[in-house]
Amino acid sequence: MLKSRPIRNAQVQWERDENGEVVITLERRETWKAKLLSKFFYIPKRHRISLDEVGSRIWELCDGDHTVRDLIEYLKKQYKLNPKEAEVSLTHYLKQLGRKRLVGFAVPLQKK
Repeated sequence: MLKSRPIRNAQVQWERDENGEVVITLERRETWKAKLLSKFFYIPKRHRISLDEVGSRIWELCDGDHTVRDLIEYLKKQYKLNPKEAEVSLTHYLKQLGRKRLVGFAVPLQKK
């Protein structure tokens, strides 16, 4: 896991706001479930997610060039965290991004 490289989903639209923080815009998928629910409930066509300073920086580093281990080292140095705090916080955050399909993970091939 620590050798994997998080990569932002290329189909996700994002930009920086006036504070330099990342705002992700998700378009509603037009599935049959969404169409049915939209007849009974208001479902917006777009959903915006605002990331804080730390989340924005990690988002920017999810470029496929940095490993999870690199991101942990960044958090340790930048925010003066101990290794375990940085690892637990980062892996939890990356799992959330992965569940929402905002990032994927490139895993290196195992050598035999």
